[in-house]
This record gives sequence, C-alpha cells and structure tokens, in this order.
Amino acid sequence: MPLESLLTATTAIVGLCAAFLIGVSKTGVPGVGLFACLLMISAFSGREMFASGAVVPLLILGDVAAVWFYRKDCDFKLLRRLFRPVGVGLLGGATVMCFMDNAQFKLTVGILATSILLFEFVRKRLGWTQISTSAPFRVGCGTLAGLTTMLGNAAGAVSAAYFASQNLDKHRFMGTNAVFFFVVNVSKIPLLLAATAVKTNLGFEAADAQMMNATTFMLTLFFAPGLLVGAFVGRRLYRAIPERFFVPFVLILNMLTALQILISAALS
Repeated sequence: MPLESLLTATTAIVGLCAAFLIGVSKTGVPGVGLFACLLMISAFSGREMFASGAVVPLLILGDVAAVWFYRKDCDFKLLRRLFRPVGVGLLGGATVMCFMDNAQFKLTVGILATSILLFEFVRKRLGWTQISTSAPFRVGCGTLAGLTTMLGNAAGAVSAAYFASQNLDKHRFMGTNAVFFFVVNVSKIPLLLAATAVKTNLGFEAADAQMMNATTFMLTLFFAPGLLVGAFVGRRLYRAIPERFFVPFVLILNMLTALQILISAALS
C-alpha cells in the first residue's frame, strides 16, 4: 500500500490534528483520545480498519511520554489484577476483526463509541464513582477494555470508569492509566499483524485486509511531530484546565463524531 496513495492533503491535515490530540490526551487530558481515533477513522474513508491500526504506533509514542512523566504515580498492584481479563478481551477483539470488512468495522466502531460515551455521560451525571470493587466487575471491565481497544482504540471511557471506582486521585490516575495503555497498545501490534495475515489468507481484498503493515509505521513518522507538540501542550493543560469545564466539552465532541460515523456507516 503506497504511502503517497494514502496521504492526500485532507488525510495529512486530519492525521496531524489527530496526532496532536493523542499527545494532548496522553500527557494531560485523557478525554480527547477517543476523538483523535475517531477523527483518523473518518479521514481514511474506505480504509477505516487500516486507519484504526495506524493510530496504534502513535498511541504508543504518546504512552512513552506519559509513562516518563507519570511513572512514579502508577498503582502496579491494581494493574496486575486487570491484565488477565484485558488479554482475553484483546484476543476476542482480534478474532472478530479477522472476519470483518471496513463497512462492518465502521458500524461496530460507531456503535461501541456511542454506547461507551452514553455510559460515561450517565456515569458522570449520576455520580457513579464507586460502581463496584468486586472481582466480576474487574473482570468485566478488563475484558470490555481489551475488546473495545482492539476494535476501535475506544477503551478510555471503560478504563476511566474502572479506575474511578478504585478511588484513584488525579496523579495516580494519570500514572496508572499511562502504564496500562502502554502495555495494552504494545500488545496490540502482534495481534494486528497476525489478523492482517489471516485476513489476507482468507481472501479479503487489500482495503479490508490491511490493518497494519510497513506503511503504518511510515505514517507514524510523518505524524509524530504533531504528537510531540501535543504532548508538550497536554503537559501544560494538565495543570491549567479545570476538569469540570473541559470534560463535558470533550464528551459532546466525541459523541457528535461517534454519531457521524454511526450514521455514515448505517447509510453506506
């Protein structure tokens, strides 16, 4: 898949904006991460699965910056209990993607993102900060996080709900969230490469089969400057912007984008 066939003026601008927002989300304002992923999917019409895979190396670069800034605040004990169910969700998501084309993937992302954002809106409105600390809740959240991050890089709201239930303060949330997503996103690379190989062998057309390949990492190099600027800005926003003003705006922006993808998928 030649790089020049993917990098139009629109995809270049949107991709750089998405990379900037990923940087912001990883170092300061986690809520904008889903919007960045949805933005990238919207830009690569007809290659939505490839766009979702192309986001992953950018997420990892952002994770590296976040881990560097917040590594001392990570609750490793909490993460150890979460990774096993997350692994189950990742494998389940990778398996499902082996049998999807771009139209089905786009519809799935739209449904998942809209559902997750509705849950997050209801959770905040009703003050569900301590949903449960039980093992079934942990397993459910972990499995759902693995599934949604594999299918659309959309696990941020699920992890936020779980970490909120554990009474993490602002600093421990950022540290635990940073390490969690670094490990999860690195784990997705071999799964995406394997799923691409499986779909190719199953006879899917290139546009539907290619989720991650050499071009993915070339795009990462192209978009990386936007991410670095975003990481620099996000670090400052972390200190400057009150959460009560920013988060509602981000949720509305995410919801509008998710609905646009959902409606577009339903009509196509």
